[in-house]
Amino acid sequence: LDRITKDVRPEEISHAVLSTTLTTNAIVTGRLHPAGMIVCAGPGISVDALKICDDFHVVDGAMDHGGREIRRLNEGQIRAAAAKLKKRGITCVGVAGKFSTRNPAHELKIAEIIGPMFERVFIGHRITGNFNFPRRITTTFLNAAVYPVHKAFFNAVESSLVKRGLTMPIYILKADGGTMDFKTSIDFPGQSILSGPAASVMGSVPFAETDAETLVLDIGGTTTDMAVLVNGSPLLAQEGIEINGYKTLIRALKTVSV
Repeated sequence: LDRITKDVRPEEISHAVLSTTLTTNAIVTGRLHPAGMIVCAGPGISVDALKICDDFHVVDGAMDHGGREIRRLNEGQIRAAAAKLKKRGITCVGVAGKFSTRNPAHELKIAEIIGPMFERVFIGHRITGNFNFPRRITTTFLNAAVYPVHKAFFNAVESSLVKRGLTMPIYILKADGGTMDFKTSIDFPGQSILSGPAASVMGSVPFAETDAETLVLDIGGTTTDMAVLVNGSPLLAQEGIEINGYKTLIRALKTVSV
């Protein structure tokens, strides 16, 4: 900040855009913060196939594809699952229901019950409105698991700006090459996954050939991130980010991190 704002008055800076590799690196290196999941799976799907983490709890309750309740929640199960997570030292929890995008009532009720017990509860239908239940579970889990590292980054940036009298609007680069308000990113920390690779891709666009394919390589300290530009344009991951075996619904430029 000191170098980039040297000889520039704070009031002359209209806004700042940040990019970070912190959450990407946490996932790729297997250093995710322990997080829990409470899931309403309903009938017709294998619970074992959904398990995304060790602290994974399935509770009774289900909506059908039209958003009608076909199985009531069991509040006793929910409180018991939350107590186990609390005992394990879990501070961030994700909640996901199979058809919550049609009717979020169960997710909201679970969050209401367990909210006072944890630092943060992430609710699946608010994280993504897209279908694909396994990917929505993974997406919700990763938001909970990367929240602590993203929060630390957020607080460090805020503190650094205040010390320097910088009050301009701050945005963070998302995985799809767009931006979001930095304060909003606290509620959607998963949007910072692949922020670093996205910056490299977007930065390479002005230099790419417009009638050929271009391979983009960003060789860093933790990962080498790769992408392909076709006729000067980046490609989108059709279903969402896939990183270190995690398949998500997070909209992103198509990149591979090794």
